[in-house]
Amino acid sequence: MTRPTLSVIVPTYGRWQHIGPLLDTVLSQSFDDWECVICEDGSPSEAMVREVVDRYAPRAAGRLRYYANHETLGYDGNFRRLVELARGRFVFVMGDDDFVAPGAFAAAARTIAKYPNLGVILRVFATFVGAPDRLLQVSRYYPHECRFDAGPRAIVACFRRLVVMSGLVLHRDLAQAAATDRWDGTLFYQHWLAANILMEKDAVYVPDIMAYYRLGGTPVFGKAKAEQDRFTPGVHPPNTDLRMVEGMMAIARGIDTALNVHVADAIERDFANYMYSTLAHQAHVSRKEFRQFYHDLGALGFDEYWSFHAWYWAISALGASNVDRGIRFLRRVLGSTPNLSAFARPSSE
Repeated sequence: MTRPTLSVIVPTYGRWQHIGPLLDTVLSQSFDDWECVICEDGSPSEAMVREVVDRYAPRAAGRLRYYANHETLGYDGNFRRLVELARGRFVFVMGDDDFVAPGAFAAAARTIAKYPNLGVILRVFATFVGAPDRLLQVSRYYPHECRFDAGPRAIVACFRRLVVMSGLVLHRDLAQAAATDRWDGTLFYQHWLAANILMEKDAVYVPDIMAYYRLGGTPVFGKAKAEQDRFTPGVHPPNTDLRMVEGMMAIARGIDTALNVHVADAIERDFANYMYSTLAHQAHVSRKEFRQFYHDLGALGFDEYWSFHAWYWAISALGASNVDRGIRFLRRVLGSTPNLSAFARPSSE
């Protein structure tokens, strides 16, 4: 059987109301060499998710496959199963409440054809609230298309930029070869996969918007056994962000050991340089809680970086909304997010 270029993989847990709109954006793509694989992670609403997928199946002409886990594996475990089920040369990852941007599949296919040693596509995504016509901002990491040669530098450049999974494109067979349950419960399995892929293959940043990412959704992690001691479903308090950052840094240190590279220190410094979004996410809590959150983050290793402290004091003095407005203005003027980490510069543009 001829392999499709793309396997769109969608891990989902009970969000039946969002699957249909997501599939509308999949089916409206002009590039048609794809399959879509959805895996429901054992929620009480599994039958409702299945019903929605069944309604869309005739329009997909055999390219839509649906699976349901008998037990809840959690985000990382479900992601791992979807990579295993995928038949495409590359996986195009989508969150179950997000949208594929118009022309995204064509942009991915064009990049795959242009770069024969491609392993990871680092994409642009736009954030929205409620509906994708209510865009808040477009996250562009670099002003132009650029390539990162395989190796530690590519891992460092990509690592922080993998947090939002929607629109990421990964080499399927190398992702499958890196399969492990070691990081179940971190919520960042894509970081482990990308690092392993980037030891052999290049990363390419493309300026096309690949996905619309929803802000403000209700978090569902914490249902799986691997997640229960770390997260509480439906809420996102400071200790959730703390554990998420802790999990990402644990993966970074695990990469150092497993792949015999030295990337964790640079990744830590890169996170410190861009810690604004993590701190701003909890700026709504009381001053006492926010100060404790800051100290707890610092204890993870970020205390030694002046940029981490600068973001905290900027938010404390000016307020997150004012700092955010300043950042958005700077992005508009420059056309992309300023690169504060010299070691994250591309090999070519």
